[in-house]
Amino acid sequence: MQEDRPLQERSRDARRRILDAAVAVLVDHGYAGATTTRIQERAGVSRGRLLHHYPSRDALLIAACHHLATVRVEAVALTAVMPDDPAERIATAVATMAATYRSDYFWAATELWVASRTHPDLAAQLLPHEQELARAIRAATDGFFGPDLVTHPGYEDLRETITTSLRGLHLATAFDPRPTTIERHEARLVAMAHAVLLGGPPSWGARS
Repeated sequence: MQEDRPLQERSRDARRRILDAAVAVLVDHGYAGATTTRIQERAGVSRGRLLHHYPSRDALLIAACHHLATVRVEAVALTAVMPDDPAERIATAVATMAATYRSDYFWAATELWVASRTHPDLAAQLLPHEQELARAIRAATDGFFGPDLVTHPGYEDLRETITTSLRGLHLATAFDPRPTTIERHEARLVAMAHAVLLGGPPSWGARS
């Protein structure tokens, strides 16, 4: 068993480098340009090693996005510090959610989502991974808001509205990166969350 351990460690390291490289190539070159050759070169592994781990390009790209997203969601859920005060916690929760849409995962995933519209096989492979990830994101989001807020009858609809709104807002930054627009919109989401969960806007008011 001891003799096998270095080999297992090398295999895990190669797999991690392949997954990291796949995300980087997907972000830099898009779905069409995310070739196995580019990924292999970025990862610094042989073609045989890459194909041993991932015989299919689409399976590799999906696995890479899912891996990165899962790691990020788990890390944020474990390290995020939420204030005790409900009003402050709402603002921090929205800011934490928004930060996830500025990560490489979001843009890599966007490439796969768009490509899946015209690639049914990709869509079929992607769907179960996205459903699993969505459950993890919802669980993490619930943790941000805390048990006293998630039990509110309007919380679940609010959570989905914030999530879809942030996704659309940050998607638009691909061609119109305006930080002030994002800040104003996030402030509106905080105000909306205050109205739903606490019965009124934040005391400092939302920027218009």
